[in-house]
Amino acid sequence: MRIARFVVVWLAVSLAQGLATPHGQTLETPYLIVSDATGTLGDAQLKRIADQAQETLNKVLAFWSADPAVARFGKIRVIIDAPRRDFYSCVFYWAQEDGRRVRVVRVHGTEGAPEMLAHKLTSALFPQKDKLIRNLMGILAEAQAGNPLTFPGCGYCSDEWVRAILEVKSYIPLDRLGPDHESWGMSDAGGGKLMIHDKAKQHKAYAETGSFGNYLFQTYGVQKFKRLQKLSREQERPWREAFGASLTELETAWLKSLRKGGKANTNTVSLLRELLRENPDTACAKAQKQAATKQ
Repeated sequence: MRIARFVVVWLAVSLAQGLATPHGQTLETPYLIVSDATGTLGDAQLKRIADQAQETLNKVLAFWSADPAVARFGKIRVIIDAPRRDFYSCVFYWAQEDGRRVRVVRVHGTEGAPEMLAHKLTSALFPQKDKLIRNLMGILAEAQAGNPLTFPGCGYCSDEWVRAILEVKSYIPLDRLGPDHESWGMSDAGGGKLMIHDKAKQHKAYAETGSFGNYLFQTYGVQKFKRLQKLSREQERPWREAFGASLTELETAWLKSLRKGGKANTNTVSLLRELLRENPDTACAKAQKQAATKQ
């Protein structure tokens, strides 16, 4: 199975850059405009992908009890593109079309279940500049409605990854994960692309965010998450206003719950711990391959 790096794109591109014009066909679903940028897809293949994308969006909308915001932003553009090295399968960004901003999810690859599609569709539904809040929501949605092999779980539970991270003493406190990319082991490469300069740090940061997000969901529910998203448009990380506790207090409660065991499988934690010790840069890829063989 093809494993590659994950790139999040959060860029309101200029009018001059515009929206990449697809080479091939276009299909519309109730909330999506799905186009073939490769010019190679047949009618049946494009319809399968469009139906799959709409089905994933339906699940995401149901999970969040969300409005697709078509009246405000128009339908989400889903562009099917060729596979690329160093990418996971989906990225989200803003583009310009006919003088207005539109939401774009670009899918790299056409075979199997795309990775991070539910994550990126959530980013399109809840525009958010703070990377921590954006990933809390996106990773949670992917776990609920997406591909179980997707980064950062890579076929396993984020709780199990964090237990392993704690055991190898490489945990990153959540307050060190900033709203931009640098503290996540990434940097802006320009042109709407991000480079991963510390793959191990990136994976740990995302795995921790996935586990923390699941704890918040299980403890406080979807509506508190949506309140965090709404309040964060005007306030910087309004944890107490949304959840009634500071980030430090929430983090302490989450880690206490995690150390009690929860859903983490001890054997799996041991496996992931050894993968992290062997090479944290390749731990996700190796875990994903092992998990894929069990499906």
